[in-house]
Amino acid sequence: MIYEYLLKHPELFQYAIGINYSQFIQLLPKFSAYLSRAEQEKKFNQKRIRAPGGGRKATLIDDTAKLFFILLYYKVYPTFRFAQVMFCFDKRNIQLWKNFLAPVLSESVGYELRLTKRFSRINSFEAWVEEYPQLKEFLVDATEREIQRPTNNKVQEFYYSGKKKRHTVKNQFLVSPRSKRILAISDSVEGKRSDKKLFADDPNLLMFPKGSVGMGDKAYQKAQELSPYITMVIPKKKPPGKELTEEEKANNRAISSIRVRVEHPFSYLKHFNILSQRFRGRIQNQENLDLPIKTISAIYNFTRPPK
Repeated sequence: MIYEYLLKHPELFQYAIGINYSQFIQLLPKFSAYLSRAEQEKKFNQKRIRAPGGGRKATLIDDTAKLFFILLYYKVYPTFRFAQVMFCFDKRNIQLWKNFLAPVLSESVGYELRLTKRFSRINSFEAWVEEYPQLKEFLVDATEREIQRPTNNKVQEFYYSGKKKRHTVKNQFLVSPRSKRILAISDSVEGKRSDKKLFADDPNLLMFPKGSVGMGDKAYQKAQELSPYITMVIPKKKPPGKELTEEEKANNRAISSIRVRVEHPFSYLKHFNILSQRFRGRIQNQENLDLPIKTISAIYNFTRPPK
């Protein structure tokens, strides 16, 4: 019903599922290819109880409906009970379809976040620069998202962020200052971990070529000490009891005018309620935490092809 209405008003697609109608049609063949493979694997691994064709007919009858379902779920992030009202099939099936289709969508767009397409053939920094010139410049920042308070006292203490005054997880992003595309995203970690520590723990730190220039906020002070190949451009802090000079203030404004571009992908991601609302999934499973944010980051890149 929702999809049929949107076909009459295609300008509303992006408000319902986060991408416009033409992007939805462009993504559909990629999604269908991975969906077909996942369905074949499921049939092979599943022991049949009924003969083929038996049982209830599927509510999501084709690939279009399935892609629309998982995108709408990420965008709206309804409870399973409310999703039951939206899609007119029971809560358990909503949960099963979500669990089945989320990895399929991730695989469909995952290539958008892969830098190391030919890593085995790259054996020098010069080759890195030639193959991936976008790594020479990057913006770095991290964003937190709220999770439900864990019931275990030690676990809840581990995930409590004093900055946000709630329980959170954090991801670090590397973004191109020119195209604003996401170059890389870290795994989800506890929200209280400092941005600099998260940067130090990032395996991408070992992949930057000589002469790379990064730009971050004041949380990344002295981050360039982590690698001899990186120069970090950071706003200057105001000295204790003193003021910045007019030249230093102007320089900070210039840095901020470029660094703010890292906020553009953040803004897009937070339009998906699964990332802006309190996450209700199980945090014990790392994939459970990573799958939504990495998938939607790849969708963001899908909507912004390289220039």
